[in-house]
Amino acid sequence: MAKIIVRFNNDVVDHVDLRQGDMKIGRKPGCEIFVDNLSVSGEHANIFTVGEDSFIQDLGSTNGTFINNKKITKHHLRNGDTIVIGKHSLIYLAESQRTSNTPPDEFAKTVIINPSRTVEPKPAPSVIVPTAITLETQPERRRVGAIFVLSGLNSGKRIDLVKKITNLGSGGKRAGAIRQTHDGFILAPGQDDSPKLNGRPLPVEGTKLKNGDVIEVAGTRLQFYLK
Repeated sequence: MAKIIVRFNNDVVDHVDLRQGDMKIGRKPGCEIFVDNLSVSGEHANIFTVGEDSFIQDLGSTNGTFINNKKITKHHLRNGDTIVIGKHSLIYLAESQRTSNTPPDEFAKTVIINPSRTVEPKPAPSVIVPTAITLETQPERRRVGAIFVLSGLNSGKRIDLVKKITNLGSGGKRAGAIRQTHDGFILAPGQDDSPKLNGRPLPVEGTKLKNGDVIEVAGTRLQFYLK
């Protein structure tokens, strides 16, 4: 199921699952994607979803609808498209573009958070890149869990937790791990450092993650999502 991540001033304020058919975006009560800002028209735009495809159409709004910094009237949405309406950014994430296409034997994936550019180097076992979140994984069956990058150049990026263990690290330090169990996901402290959970230090024994929990690690904020 595709979804819209609603952001305001770099903060994620809502996650909206897209259903089949029409879903209006606007300031008018009753809009399926409600955006409360004076720069947004009552019924600003409409997203129409059929199968795995979603299309957005501006509804004659006062200030216009922009996709990736270009004003549009109609647009076929693609994974990662950023819709700008007023002062809000809406990021489109297509379920069909999840990391299921990643080879199952991939050992590590690094998401660079350097503000100057975005780079995803080739997998390299046991290498932790400075100013990066390094995800070291072990093969395991797919579960419906993910983390969203809330800050930095990659904000809005979704990383699916499809492996048994996801190690978090930066600057050569192991700062924590997300472990997949039979009944959920556990955030555990690292060997060299420990992440914060919802602004508080993580207990030594770790804790079970809940939908919407915010993880702070290596100067980056992540949000845990579980259906």
